[in-house]
This record gives sequence, structure tokens and C-alpha cells, in this order.
Amino acid sequence: MARILILGASGEMASAAIRELLRNSDHELLLADRYAPSLAELDRQRKRARTVLCDLFDGKQLAQLLSKCDLVLNALYMRYVLPVTRAAIEAGAHLVDLGAYATDTAQQLSLHPKARKAGSRIVMGCGVAPGLTNILARHAIDQLEHVERIGIYSYITHPLTTSPGIVYTRFDASMGLCPVCIEGKLVRRPAFADSEVIEFPPPYGRQEVHLVPHPEPLTLWRSFRVPNVVFKVGYPADETQRLRALIELGLASAEPFSLGGKAVVPREFIAEYIPTTHRPGRARTANVKRVVVTGVCHGQRRSLTYDFAVESGRRSASAKITGTFAALAACQVLDVGRPGVYAPETGLNAGALLGELERRGFEIRESLGDTG
Repeated sequence: MARILILGASGEMASAAIRELLRNSDHELLLADRYAPSLAELDRQRKRARTVLCDLFDGKQLAQLLSKCDLVLNALYMRYVLPVTRAAIEAGAHLVDLGAYATDTAQQLSLHPKARKAGSRIVMGCGVAPGLTNILARHAIDQLEHVERIGIYSYITHPLTTSPGIVYTRFDASMGLCPVCIEGKLVRRPAFADSEVIEFPPPYGRQEVHLVPHPEPLTLWRSFRVPNVVFKVGYPADETQRLRALIELGLASAEPFSLGGKAVVPREFIAEYIPTTHRPGRARTANVKRVVVTGVCHGQRRSLTYDFAVESGRRSASAKITGTFAALAACQVLDVGRPGVYAPETGLNAGALLGELERRGFEIRESLGDTG
């Protein structure tokens, strides 16, 4: 039995991970959050777990927590991935997180020598994307003799009103440069570029998707030198319109301005305000993924397609699969592996993870096509 520290324990993703670990493991859990009311609720539900109030952005407090655990499951916002990674290495603790965008992922990978020396095993991006998307790509790679292209496509319907985390995520996914592998070269294209229409399974149908700075093209290229890799995402048209408007008005900026003598950060204000406009009783939302891998099998060009969708009538359609995947990854990292920093496709056992997800009722459909 090991002790797992969960950062941001009151969040939706962490809550799903906690449920999975309590039901299907014997590990002791240390649940850390900075909000006392949230911890009080966790206390009422606890079993083999204890809570601790902590400013998770205070380096000294975080170091003290890390010294008391074997593995950290980091469920904080993406912008805290790097500080937590460095802290885990300093403490010699193992770590899984829910992922970051390409720039921070590259910096995490650069910490591999330090992690190896510290005896710290770190697997980044253990959510639905990155995470499950990488594992599906790896599963296809293992079945093909040669891989020519990986296309990862996402369609997400939960709105900006879902949570502050969704607002931050949409902003970060809509700015900066996106890694794309084209004929063996890793290039960077602007967010929102290269839009196209992808046919998702019913009932989602044809949806427009565009580039985002997801790390899958970067890590899959580094791991297997796949010559062509792309990740694109799409939202309902009205959501895309709102997101573009907020960005064009400068409300995604992290630069503070003075309002009545007080410093206000536009994106922080928007992230806190928009979820307050949430209207209960809205329609079910969905997080839909399609991973298409083309290559050669037994001398013939083939394509393997994986379709996955999770729906919710509550707040986030992504929370259950993300938290469950992260918990399963944490258990794998505790059981096996060498120290260092790894992407999901090289740091996790793809077949074992897919089997565990199937046993928990997550349906992933695989189809084989002949591309001539």
C-alpha cells in the first residue's frame, strides 16, 4: 500500500480519481486543497483518506506535503504543471498529471535527466487528451508494421459556463502556436488555423475542427518518429463564436490593468464570472474523440479508427473519464517503471489500461479500414 497525494482534491477531475482509487485500490489518500469548505465536504465522504488544508502554490507547504507521499496526482490547472513537476523531482516522488499544452510539455520532457537521478517516475498528460488519445495511438502503432499518419480529433460540447477550469483551458487552447508533424518535420502553426470538417459517429456527425496547441503531435513524433501527426478540436458554433469574441476583446489576457485602484487580470475575472451565469437543467454535454492511424499491415495500407464519447447531464462530460484514467495511470506508475519523465504512450501499458477502462464500462469502438 502506498500513499497518494491528490492536489486540487475538490475539483471534478480529482473527485472522479478519488472515487476510483477508493473503490478499486488499497492505497492511502492524502487530499489537499486550499478551500476549507471543499475539504469539509470531502471529510464527510472520506474512507482511507484524510484531508489537509494547504496553499498549493506555496512552495514550502507543497514540499512538506510531497515529503509525506509516494506519488502525486496533480489535478490542478495546467499552468501549475511545471512547478509541481519540479517539486516532485526535488522530493523524489512519483507523479502523474492531467496534462499541459505543448510548450510546458516540452519543458517537462527536458527534466528527464533530473527525474532519473532523483528516482522520480513522472508520466505526464494522464487525462482524456492528452492521455487516452496517446494510448489509443500507441495501441494502433503496436498493430501496424509502419505508421504513416496519426490524426486526433476532438469535439467538445460543454460550454464556457461549466467551470473556471474550462474557461482557462479554452483560452489556452486558442492562443499561441500548435505543433504539427508534416512529412517528418515538426512545425508550428497558429491556433484556430487549418480548419476542416470531420465526420464523427452519430449523433454528433460532421463538425468543424481546428488546430490547438495540444502536446500529442510533439510527444508521438518524439516517441515513434511518426511522420504526420495532427490534433484538432471543435466546439458548437455558438461556443466558438463566444470564445473568439472574448479573445478579440482582449479578455483572455493575463496582463493586469487598474480598475478603481485595484489590479484586475482579465482572464481571471472572466474565468470566475462566466460560470456564475450557468443555468441548471441544460441539455446533456459530450466530449467526443476520434483517433485515426494509417499505416501498413501485412503489406497493405490500412487505417485503424478509434471512437470514444462520454456524455453528461451534469457539469463536465470530461471529468469521469479524465479522473478514472489518471487514477489507473497512478496505480501503474506505482507498480512498475524506471525513473524519468515520460509521455503516456511510452510510460504506460496501453493494453492493460484499455482493459481496465473496458471493465469500468467505457466503450471504445475500433474499426479497420483499407486505404488502398
